[in-house]
Order: sequence, then C-alpha cells, then structure tokens
Amino acid sequence: MANSRILWAGRTLHGVDHFGKWRVLRGQFEGWDDSPGIRGENVPRPDYDGDYDLPIYNEARMLTVGGVLESRNRQLLLSGGDALKSRMAGRFQVENALGVRWAEGKRNSAVKFVVVNNNLATWQTRIKCVDPRKFGDTNTKTASVGSNATNISHRGNYNATPQFEVDGSMPGGYILTFRGQIFTVTQPLVSGQPHDIDYNDGRLRIGGSIIHGGVGYGFTPLVPPGVTTALSIVPRTTGTANATVRLLDTYI
Repeated sequence: MANSRILWAGRTLHGVDHFGKWRVLRGQFEGWDDSPGIRGENVPRPDYDGDYDLPIYNEARMLTVGGVLESRNRQLLLSGGDALKSRMAGRFQVENALGVRWAEGKRNSAVKFVVVNNNLATWQTRIKCVDPRKFGDTNTKTASVGSNATNISHRGNYNATPQFEVDGSMPGGYILTFRGQIFTVTQPLVSGQPHDIDYNDGRLRIGGSIIHGGVGYGFTPLVPPGVTTALSIVPRTTGTANATVRLLDTYI
C-alpha cells in the first residue's frame, strides 16, 4: 500500500488528514483489485450434456476495508472514529501507480472502531458498489456540423458508456451518429439550453430535468476497450451545434 491513497465519501482511509495517519493494512483490503462475482441462471439441457448458454452478468462489487488510525491524542482519535462512522455512501477512490480509479459505494456493514490506547485504534467496514465498474480519466471529443470527432476511445478494460452534451441552435432537432449508429433527438435545441444525453439510460435532459418524448429512433452503443470510433451531428432541418462526447476509462 506504499505510495497510495484511499478515500471514501470525502474521508481518508489510507493517508494523512487532521485526525492523524490512516493505514489500510495488507490482508484487510479485499474486493477492489479482483473482478466482481458472476450471476446468471444455470439451466440444464434436457437429454443432452451441459447447460443452455445463457447470459451472465457481474454482481455488485463487495469491498472489505480495514486498518488502523494513529493520532496525536485521544480526542483526535475518537473524533476520527466519529467521522468514519458518520459516512453512509459516497465515492470510493484509490490513487496509486495506476492513477486514480473510483466507484460509488454504500456502507454495507457496521463500522467497527476499536480503541487500543490513547493514540491507536483499529477499524473495519464493508462497502457495496452496486455498479461494479471502476472509472478513471475522462476523455472528451467535440464534433460540429460538417466536422466529425474522430479517434474516440478509452484506456479501460471494459465497455464504456458515452455521455453527450449538445449546444447550439437546431429548431427541428438533430441526429447523432456514434459507432456508426444513429440517435435521433426531436426536441428543439435552443441556444443557451444545452442537451445532455446519457447512454446509460438513453434519456434526454435539459437543466437536469428529463424531457419525455424528446427522443426519436436510435441506438445506444457502448465502447469496448481498444476500439476507436467517431461522432457526427447533423440537423434534422436547419441549424448548427456542437456535440461533445464524454467517455470515462472504464474497468471491471
């Protein structure tokens, strides 16, 4: 764990803060470097060897994290324990030789905080990442009418989900083409009111609000690791706009 830093919901788990020195101990950090478990149905093939070839999916990522807190005095020690126990959910982030990787995690057990003496305590908790993916750097590219964005990719090891921001003026809506597949937006694009499109759910949002009925025919392809693709935008009638794709390095 040398030369690394671990944070969860804004709290230090491995590193130094005003409470003291937090250390995650070797053997008490499980589930982060492993792939998550697999779930799926096992259906035997009647009168034949083996099972049917059915889809499999990743389970939620389950983390076990434990270590020690070393503080200058008992007051700081107990305050550090209170701060750790107050956290219920937030970003779990690991910074090491691979860079910064993170996932959203919720507490999945009690926080065990045991005072050893006035300067030392041990602690442990379990954290559940309902989305087992881990994320790293953000990659962005921008396309405009007549000028496609190319060489779009990410450096992860798992399918990445693109997100788009479209700004400009296209009163009849527009068509995005990404990975050779179209996504049609019928909602008028008004200057100063950018559109946000998330391929996680295929919805259109303006100012954070979901716009029902503003999306027409289209597809929401993911970006596999090692694949390079392109983005284009054209108006359904008239107008001009920029479309920026945001792609996170995605790991499993």
